[in-house]
Amino acid sequence: MKRFIKIETYFLLLAVVALSLPATAQQHYELMGSQSLKVAGTSTLHDWEMVSEKPEGSASITLSGERIKEIVSLSVTIPVNTLKSGKSGMDENAYKALRAKQHPNIHFELTRAQVDDLTIFAGGRLTIAGTTRPVEFKVDYRVSGKNIRFKGSLPVTFSQFNMDPPTAVFGTIKTGNDLKISFETFFKQSNN
Repeated sequence: MKRFIKIETYFLLLAVVALSLPATAQQHYELMGSQSLKVAGTSTLHDWEMVSEKPEGSASITLSGERIKEIVSLSVTIPVNTLKSGKSGMDENAYKALRAKQHPNIHFELTRAQVDDLTIFAGGRLTIAGTTRPVEFKVDYRVSGKNIRFKGSLPVTFSQFNMDPPTAVFGTIKTGNDLKISFETFFKQSNN
């Protein structure tokens, strides 16, 4: 009889401990609201920047309070023709360099994430102009209610993705090989 009471007490103690732990469940998130994805570079004439405000993305994330415990999956797609510089000629040259007709999207797929307080050390596959390369970069995040904001940047090059930097005015204006992709994105918990 004593043994039965001890086992019963043990299970009761386990139940109390389990109920007192913060709930952590994997949730589905979608990119929503105001987004800022920029590609910036240089040329022999001036620095330039193209912005997309229409990326698409989803993620499966486990939170513990206001902190990310685990990112199970995360992907972001940027339709190339949503990148705008404010200059139609520059946009057309960029779309040609990106081979937008054959490869209409820039895509990122997270393959690993190490979460350290409010910083994530991310690794993934970035596909530009049909070429996929591994990338690593640091991301800051903040959880606010059902929203998660991610902010970061990563350097890439045209040549890394088998692209020739665009030129203009019969080759007299040349774009530099180095690019910087920066982002501030907002994922909102979905009802799915």
